[in-house]
Amino acid sequence: MPRVLGALVALAVLGLGRAAQAADTASPAPKSAPGVVVWPTMTPAGDAASPVPLHKPVETTEPTLALRAQELDATLRDGVQDLGFVLDVADPGPASGHMRDEDILARAGDGAPALGAARSTPGTTWVVSARLESAGSGTFLLRMVAAPPGGVALRVRVTRVKAEDVSVRGLILLRDLLATPSATAVTESAESKCLGCASLENVNTEGLRSPGRALLALNGGLFGGYVGYSLQRASGSTDPRVLYPLLALGTGIGVGTALLVSDEWDLSTGDAWFLAAGAWWGAGAGILVANGRDVPLTDRYAYGVASGVGGIALATFALTRSRMDEGDALLTHSGGALGLFVGGLAELAYKGTTAGTPDTGAGYGAAIGVVGAGTLATFVRVSPSRVALVDLGAALGALGGAAAASPLVFQDVTADKNRAFLAVTLGGTAIGGGLAWYLTRGDKPSGHATIPGMPTAGVIGASTTTTGTVPAYGVGWVTSF
Repeated sequence: MPRVLGALVALAVLGLGRAAQAADTASPAPKSAPGVVVWPTMTPAGDAASPVPLHKPVETTEPTLALRAQELDATLRDGVQDLGFVLDVADPGPASGHMRDEDILARAGDGAPALGAARSTPGTTWVVSARLESAGSGTFLLRMVAAPPGGVALRVRVTRVKAEDVSVRGLILLRDLLATPSATAVTESAESKCLGCASLENVNTEGLRSPGRALLALNGGLFGGYVGYSLQRASGSTDPRVLYPLLALGTGIGVGTALLVSDEWDLSTGDAWFLAAGAWWGAGAGILVANGRDVPLTDRYAYGVASGVGGIALATFALTRSRMDEGDALLTHSGGALGLFVGGLAELAYKGTTAGTPDTGAGYGAAIGVVGAGTLATFVRVSPSRVALVDLGAALGALGGAAAASPLVFQDVTADKNRAFLAVTLGGTAIGGGLAWYLTRGDKPSGHATIPGMPTAGVIGASTTTTGTVPAYGVGWVTSF
């Protein structure tokens, strides 16, 4: 309902703009309304090399994309008429294999119908083609292409939009494309060029800039405060009159730096969380390694500052190579946590004991894990739900492995038994995570995972005894073959 109301409001605003244009007696009425052809929405976006050719979304294999495309088509067809264009309803769209940019120019240049419909007057028809592609985390990449009558160049608008805003943003992009004066219309007056766009001059067509500003400022302030605390600890002073000014100064510098960065570059929430992963997992790894190596207490926090700054530098470099969404950020945090766990168990296995805190191994493991996962995030696209499910599978696998190997550490504990227990726990982690990854292999970056079957728990059977029926409790997995 909010999406429908939003589309109706945008259409109403466009209609008011046309009414104002018609009411202006100072502008001469056009001799005839221009025609327009709206091709059906296609996928993928078409601005990158893809093994999948342009095609209309198929409901059976792309249900979500097909639904959004149908809504967008209906909105665009209504919108061009509200803008004063004559919609060519006889043109069903391009034939298979004739959906490229040059076909759009050819259709707008000579007016030839795509599939043998009645021929339009050459050079008087606009052609509009929308492209829609899933961008992960419930968002879509919307690319709108338009060719003016007889034009030799395409007009393109591209934006990332939430699923519920596809139709409204598509309508706004359409208005931008059709209201922009063409290069051939040199005889139009400045007043007539602006009338079509005056009604929507306050609409933000580019979307919210730097939506991750608040998250980046929060993490920047916290990290700045930590740096101030580290300076106080490194000085050996315990005077609160030194601590509080340093905390305030560090927090202010951190927040100010974050706001400057977010104002200069367009940072998403995924980018902000990705930078936070580099900062906090880097700082944590430095402190753990310093603890494990018995570094003097006054210098341990300095290790954290140095490694945290290094993590921020690496994350910043990664962002210059690729944009990050929420799935990429969660993958990076997950890599740090998994590295922390595996590194700690590896150190305990090396020592042959399960006692003590494996600071050194956990620190090195966290550093390797966050760097490795951050690097992987620049090459792959994964949904947050899949990352969470794989983490859940790894955690359950670790618990299962520890439970299965627990008899080894009940009595007569030796170094070899400890190593066997830790090895089985690590093996369970790998098996659980690998199984979860395999079961979610059909998951798309839209954030919805496809798992064959569902878990079950409770009464899974019953046993008949001399005193009656006794229920059997347990857990299982229900699926069909």
